[in-house]
Amino acid sequence: MTTIRTADIGDATVLAKLNAFVQQLHLQHRPDQFKETSVPDLEAWYESLLERPTTRAWIAETQGRPVGYLLAISRDVPESPFTKARAWLEVDQIAVDPNYRRQGVARALVAKAIAYAREEGANRIEASSWSFNQEAHNLFGHLGFVPKIIRFELDAGDAE
Repeated sequence: MTTIRTADIGDATVLAKLNAFVQQLHLQHRPDQFKETSVPDLEAWYESLLERPTTRAWIAETQGRPVGYLLAISRDVPESPFTKARAWLEVDQIAVDPNYRRQGVARALVAKAIAYAREEGANRIEASSWSFNQEAHNLFGHLGFVPKIIRFELDAGDAE
């Protein structure tokens, strides 16, 4: 059975190690964008994020073993001449150990984030995913997320 618990600063090492699953996928598909990481560097980065009041993370555990995590950031944008003010919860990262996929771990993590957003009064949850990450697209689509924006890229060196 999988349980979900709130992560704290002491969990930076756990998050750094779990991040390796998704980081490797990104590095494989976009070496122009991503680089090799080290656990100590990631630990410091996660610690700094977890100290912020706008950051929340949850860890999924199966039989006491960390098998996945979700990192979310509360966003708040004031009104501008173009847009209305809005607040939302951004799913910034989600990763599940490949040995524990297709067992409801990611679904449970997203459900926890949704519950948190409701508690905090955020009526929107957003997530972004690289175009190559079909597993994430399938997950979010299956959970009711709909595409909001499509971002295009052009390598100016290849353009005519």
